[in-house]
Amino acid sequence: MKPSTHWSEVVGEDEEKRHAQFTQEIVELQTRINARKGPGRAFHRKPIAGLRGTLQVPELLPEYAAQGLFAKPGLHETYVRMSNGSVVPQPDALPDIRGFALSVRGLTGPGALGGATDRQDFLLINFPNFGFEDSRDFADIVGPASRGQVALVRFLISKYGPVKGPLEMAKLVAAQSRPFSGFATSSFHSCAPVAWGPYAAWVHVEPVGASRNLLAWRDYGADVRGRLDRGPLTWRLRAQFYTDDRSTPIEDGRVTWKSEKVTVGTLTCDEVVDVETDHFDPWSALAEHRPLGEIMRARKSAYYPSFKNRT
Repeated sequence: MKPSTHWSEVVGEDEEKRHAQFTQEIVELQTRINARKGPGRAFHRKPIAGLRGTLQVPELLPEYAAQGLFAKPGLHETYVRMSNGSVVPQPDALPDIRGFALSVRGLTGPGALGGATDRQDFLLINFPNFGFEDSRDFADIVGPASRGQVALVRFLISKYGPVKGPLEMAKLVAAQSRPFSGFATSSFHSCAPVAWGPYAAWVHVEPVGASRNLLAWRDYGADVRGRLDRGPLTWRLRAQFYTDDRSTPIEDGRVTWKSEKVTVGTLTCDEVVDVETDHFDPWSALAEHRPLGEIMRARKSAYYPSFKNRT
């Protein structure tokens, strides 16, 4: 099916209240971990590598892809933060959600939050979907998960019962244990849509030409730095477009989108840099790429207070 502009968002009547509560819970969790581990992010606390490079937007993109940042060919300075997703830092060898945040700089245009912006951020993970329908399911599990597997199992049993609870735990463990070969050789996905002019799309990055290192799991950051010593790292930036509510839903984070992907840029990184003081946020965006869906609206509420609470 062809990309469609007939998408829509469905905003719940209680969202403002729920998102305020969600933000409070995230900040309180972050504060508790800050007291134990020192200042840091609420999620993706452990940095793997910060990189600087360029995003090359090609010529002759199809009309539906040539929107916003991608409306004209060009070369843009870009920063990348690679991270492990756990709220408490842990060894790279343990199962985790891996993050790939990229920020395209030097832009000028109306921002998703109003006013003007000079950057476009995309935040991606190595999972094919978010795994939760919306922020309610995610918020329920964050607190127990931060206290360890025993606390999480007890929570799931209390929520789902003695039969379904352990099954839900098994599903979570299986999801986080999916094979991960390293940041230079894995694909990453936004798992939530953004506007693409009048269209809507997921964003993906896919590695180009990197061979696997079977020992990368020992230290993913060292693997990235070692590769850069030998030459630049390259990824394709791809957009996957909304076609219909069933195969590309705007509001349901459990569904892996099934539609055409179009390569809209080539990301090339050649330098390790410190990005830990930066604020990667999906709402640091052009209005033409504003985040869409309940999960993104919850992030709008939570990201800035969490950023302010790092210290």
